[in-house]
Amino acid sequence: MSLISFKTKFSSIYVILILFNTIFLIVMLFPTFSTLSFSIDNNANYVFLHSIGSFGVNDGQLKYPHSIDVDGLGFVYVTDTGNNRVQKFDQKGDMVLKWGSLGNNSGEFAKLHDLAVDPDGKFIYTLELKNHRVQKFSTDGKYILQWIFNGTGGRDVNRTPHQLTVDNNGFVYLTDKNGHDILKYTDTGKFVQKYGTAGILDGQFQSPHGISFDENNRFYVTDMKNSRIQVFDQNGTFLYKWGSPGVNDGQFSLTVPGIDVYKNLVATIDKNLARIQVFDQNGTFLYKWGSPGVNDGQFKKPEDIAFDAQGNIYVADTRNSRVQVFQNIG
Repeated sequence: MSLISFKTKFSSIYVILILFNTIFLIVMLFPTFSTLSFSIDNNANYVFLHSIGSFGVNDGQLKYPHSIDVDGLGFVYVTDTGNNRVQKFDQKGDMVLKWGSLGNNSGEFAKLHDLAVDPDGKFIYTLELKNHRVQKFSTDGKYILQWIFNGTGGRDVNRTPHQLTVDNNGFVYLTDKNGHDILKYTDTGKFVQKYGTAGILDGQFQSPHGISFDENNRFYVTDMKNSRIQVFDQNGTFLYKWGSPGVNDGQFSLTVPGIDVYKNLVATIDKNLARIQVFDQNGTFLYKWGSPGVNDGQFKKPEDIAFDAQGNIYVADTRNSRVQVFQNIG
């Protein structure tokens, strides 16, 4: 089903309902409107379920959350960036655990930007911009180890990774936004190799940001300033790409920070356009939803997106200081 609605200054709302390839026109009369608005609902497989959090510093509240991930049991992990902590929620949205505070000691954070759960659901990796490090924790928040990423690939190389993920073999990958490459480490922080250089050719990047693996250990990267998604095998060999600059279906703005993969689905979050787009793994556009705002299904500078084991979608609605959950009904 598709729904298109618009208001006019002639005191009426026109609603076009497309159902089973039949077009219905519904006219509703109201007092005169002074503005014109237009929205499209092209989201047949997802419905808004609930929100997690609100702006604040108390347990269960969030302050500009940047990143989100969901483990196989349905627990939701959020980088509560403005509060310098990680919060863990159950499927109902109740906070069950938190850890972290401002600082540079083990278990503390400064500019906490991203986190990722390993595929086995045993460990949490966090990424900090100010402390220039990755920290590894158990899923109950116990500190395990850390490593510094500055100097990777050269003694004086300053790294600015913005997201990380873990492949099916336990290797950790970081997208270096300003270095325009991907860094690969062991789960103990030993540098393995890097992929990519700055540029517009296949396998090159301009500000890579989001990264996620599928079940076949292929990884998907949001190549932001090239307005595209690039796909690689586990050895870093370029496979294919999709996307171009624009606002139409399958196009991207210059700010697509988040991506996640579930079975044959790839979901992206567009920060500037405040919308979700869902594709199949070949890059075929399927559906979209979202617009700027504070209501359910609207976003304000969203930063990250994640699937759970049932294919439901979680969005870090950053400037609204909440997480929105959309149920997969397909």
